[in-house]
Amino acid sequence: MKRLCLLILLLFAVSSLAIALATLPAAAQTSTTAWPFYVELNGATGAPGLYDLIVPFHVMDKSLDDLSDLRLFDANGREIPYALRVRRELDDSRKIEAAIFNKAFVGGAYEVSVDLDEDRGEHNAVEIETTGSNFRRRVVVEGSDTKTDWRTLKTGDVIFSFNAQNKLVNSNRVSYEASRFRYLRIRVFPDELSDTNDRPDITDVRVMMSVREKGELVAWAVNVPFPQYLRNQGAPATAWSIDLGARVPVDRVAFDFYDASFSRPFQIEAVDGQSVRLVASGELTRREGDDRPVIVTFNEEQHTGNLRLLVTDHSNPPLPLKQIELSAPARQLVFEIKESPAQPLRLYFGNRNIPAPHYDFEKELAGKVTTNVTRVGVGARTTNQNYIPEPLPFTERVPWLIYLVLTASSVALAWILLSLARKSLQQGSQSSEKSN
Repeated sequence: MKRLCLLILLLFAVSSLAIALATLPAAAQTSTTAWPFYVELNGATGAPGLYDLIVPFHVMDKSLDDLSDLRLFDANGREIPYALRVRRELDDSRKIEAAIFNKAFVGGAYEVSVDLDEDRGEHNAVEIETTGSNFRRRVVVEGSDTKTDWRTLKTGDVIFSFNAQNKLVNSNRVSYEASRFRYLRIRVFPDELSDTNDRPDITDVRVMMSVREKGELVAWAVNVPFPQYLRNQGAPATAWSIDLGARVPVDRVAFDFYDASFSRPFQIEAVDGQSVRLVASGELTRREGDDRPVIVTFNEEQHTGNLRLLVTDHSNPPLPLKQIELSAPARQLVFEIKESPAQPLRLYFGNRNIPAPHYDFEKELAGKVTTNVTRVGVGARTTNQNYIPEPLPFTERVPWLIYLVLTASSVALAWILLSLARKSLQQGSQSSEKSN
């Protein structure tokens, strides 16, 4: 019995080990042999500083949608950290809770202090509500962490409010460099040009974190395809299958038609193999005298290689399409050179199984001046001759092993059970003979 138990344990251990080996994933590669494609950078001279490039379509076409498979290496295989930015136009403001205290007139100015509490985060603007109208008042904003040691954040800016022809024009926001001070002190001075004795009273202060960033679009024209004439919901319609040239992001399309005026129902679909999804619909409209292209903006950015435009003509003749231009926010890759790297620099891509990188540089970039950045170009897509595909999982390389082990285990287990059954029968027979 002991031998049988040991044999069962041994078979179980061997089976478990075989299954574990069969299901182990291939080891992740980290050298430049792990990517099937690369492009060489043009213009990265090696001088210290910040550099950037706009990721081109021939890179995006072979990469993941979020571009997390991109890696930048020098000629010695040294990895260069980068930050990837999607250059969408951004205009966002977040209000930060604040408590006003210490209201007073000091030196002819009305002054209030504001406590932003401990979980304040960054802030870069205040909106100041004051009494009165038709004024132009100078503002000073100071910051502190101690309520005693104040540092000037902004001086010289003005807030104003004027009524003219039953229209109100005002501005009450003062912006400054992003700060993490807990306390703010705001001083509003009387209007120096006022004929009356201006005495401003601050009624409210709102502290904001505002982000305004101008976007950068990448636009490209594609060939106008031949139209297809069909019916949509019983009405005559025209369809165009648009090849984008690569699988890339797109969030708007500009259509230029030969006709001077029209108004037709339309829909745009993204087509990826058998997958078809509606991305925009509405009315294509142009008025007489307006020769600008008709721009359709999607609710959400799409990653696709093909679009389909369907226009319902009803009783009208089909619209002749003259030009198609697509656009999307640019993908900006920013990196920093601190020591002269071995040339050339290469951007590798195409490994869809590689984990996403996590560079400290991504967080550091927010504190760096990104206006003085040298833009570099990229060359043509090149097949990496040193590419070594990741080995297939063990189950795919030796698919018969797991079945062999399971079969052997089943046979051995059946033999053990049969042996146990025979032994039990023998013991029962012997017991019966003794009782007789």
